Amino acid sequence: METLERGKDKIKEICAILKNETLQPAQEEAQKVIELAEQEAHQIIRRAESQGEEILQKAQEKMEKEKKLFQSSLKHACDQGKEALRQDLMETLFQKELVDWVEKQTQDPEVGAKLLQALIEGVEKEGLSVDFSAFVAKSVPSEKVNALLGQKLLERLREGSVTVADFVGGVQLKLHDRKLTLDLSDQAIVELLAKYIRKDFRQLLFGA
Repeated sequence: METLERGKDKIKEICAILKNETLQPAQEEAQKVIELAEQEAHQIIRRAESQGEEILQKAQEKMEKEKKLFQSSLKHACDQGKEALRQDLMETLFQKELVDWVEKQTQDPEVGAKLLQALIEGVEKEGLSVDFSAFVAKSVPSEKVNALLGQKLLERLREGSVTVADFVGGVQLKLHDRKLTLDLSDQAIVELLAKYIRKDFRQLLFGA
């Protein structure tokens, strides 16, 4: 019985030694490993969070940049569209009406005669030429223009009469010695008038 008790005590002693010398240090080492792993895990999480915030910020900056670029492109496209619409309206409303009005006015023989008279007298007053020919539109009866000009003005023309030319309305005066043509045909008058009244017309239509 005593021998058995001593055996138990021996076993306890051995267990104590194993616990103190082997198990406890192993537990302490395991605890250190766990603590280090937790620290490393926290660091990894913090780095991941920081990187995630950085990635998110860069993504937001990129999206904001792309948004501004899209808005700028959209505004530019809208501006181009509005300007194209303005031009279409100008061509449809302004240009057509102006052309129709000028053609109608410049096909009147009396208007043609007055225009030629003003050109001839202006040329002679400035001493620009002494050799010129007068042209009227094909739609204007030349004999009516001649009658309105009178013999005195007709005698100053090279041909002694106005000549019919291939334009719709208005007149032209050709200075032979200067190799120059003063153009008051319908097309020239439209271009001249358009320069002065187009701005007012745009303001009337668009307010700018």
